[in-house]
This record gives sequence, structure tokens and C-alpha cells, in this order.
Amino acid sequence: MMPYGTEALHIMRAEKGFIMIGDETDGTIIPQDLNLNWAISKKKEDFLGKRGQQRSHMTDPNRWKLAGFEAEGGKVIPEGAYIVAEGTNANGQRNTQGRATSTYYSPTLDRGICMGLIKGGMDRLGDTVEFNLLDGGTMAAKVVDPVVYDPEGKKQNV
Repeated sequence: MMPYGTEALHIMRAEKGFIMIGDETDGTIIPQDLNLNWAISKKKEDFLGKRGQQRSHMTDPNRWKLAGFEAEGGKVIPEGAYIVAEGTNANGQRNTQGRATSTYYSPTLDRGICMGLIKGGMDRLGDTVEFNLLDGGTMAAKVVDPVVYDPEGKKQNV
């Protein structure tokens, strides 16, 4: 046995792209938003939640979906930061196209890692986006796969 901390567990689960209920999810998120289509039975004609998942706003291709982010310069994206979009809303605030849900510094990878929700999700791989900062500035980040450590799973099959 050896001691461990809950922060280490959070970092390891984020490195593998494992979602955490309450961080990557809220009352508006469905399995499809988290790239979990595989977890929905294709054999059953009906199941709890099926009707809700078929509503037009739930199947909208513009929904925010899970992706990973890599900040430029090895920085850590602030927790809860929004991804800014072009233009402003009726209140004069910047439009948004997503947000950070889990951000950590990974000692294994020697850089910040982030999972979040973004309009278009995994279809945006390679895009550069801007996260807002508290001082009014922004931080550039690249959209990447949420699994940033051992994506093939080779380390677990030793």
C-alpha cells in the first residue's frame, strides 16, 4: 500500500478522458454529448430517457459536446472558463461556444490538461479557440482528444 490523494485521482481520470458526474455533466447533458453513444442500447425498442433524447433541442448539431483542450505555452486553463465566440449578446457580453469542465496540471505530461464542452465537440479537433480570463483577456488552446494519456490503452494491458 501507499498513500494517495484525491487530487492525484482526479488528474489520472482526466488524463484518460474519464468523465466525472457533476464536472462534465449537469441537468442538460445527455450521453451523446459525452461521446457515449456506445452506451445506449440499440437492441431495445424503448428505454427511460429515449423520448427526451429525441427532442429537437437534444439532437441539435450545435449542442456543446465533450472534447479535450491543450493550452498554448503549457499553461492551465482556468476552471469554468468559457470559450469565447464572435460577437456579443443583447447584454453586450461576448458570445460563448463552450466551457472548461475539468482542468489540471498533469505532472506525467508536464503540462496543463483540460476537458470541456464545445459546440461541435470532436468534429473540432485541431481548431484553436480562445478561453476567457478573469482579467478580460483570453488564452489560446487547441481542441484535442479528451484522452491525453495512453489513448491505445497499452499501459493497462501489461
